[in-house]
Amino acid sequence: CDRWKAICTEAQVTLKTLCTARDKEAKAVRTLEKTKCKEGSKKADQVAADLAAKQAELARKTGEITALMQQFHSQKLGDLKLLLSTYSHIQMMSHARALEFYTRSYQDMVDINVDEYVETVMNETMPLSISQSTPALATPNQSIDQLNVTK
Repeated sequence: CDRWKAICTEAQVTLKTLCTARDKEAKAVRTLEKTKCKEGSKKADQVAADLAAKQAELARKTGEITALMQQFHSQKLGDLKLLLSTYSHIQMMSHARALEFYTRSYQDMVDINVDEYVETVMNETMPLSISQSTPALATPNQSIDQLNVTK
């Protein structure tokens, strides 16, 4: 932030000097025109030389502001490129981690054997066989009297 503030301050100063140089050049042009109309060529030559100096200063200041603008845009674009590439890299890393997590989760779900799971759950919840834990039931060929042997 401080760097950009310094660049903007420098640009403002350069722009002010450019405007001043432009104003001086415009004033010199007006003075030359007035001098040509009123006085002789000696005074006009001196004013023309002054005008040439002002135009050279204006050209130099214009070159400075142009170079400053190019430097500003170059730095701005470089900073923006760095910021966006860093953001993109962070996002790609985050999505890569998420993809790894989803891949592991998917593989764990694929590896589940439903039949083994049901058998394991049944063995853990009902450790005794059905015939040992419940009384005998009548089959179609047995009568109720045959089942009740203890009468």
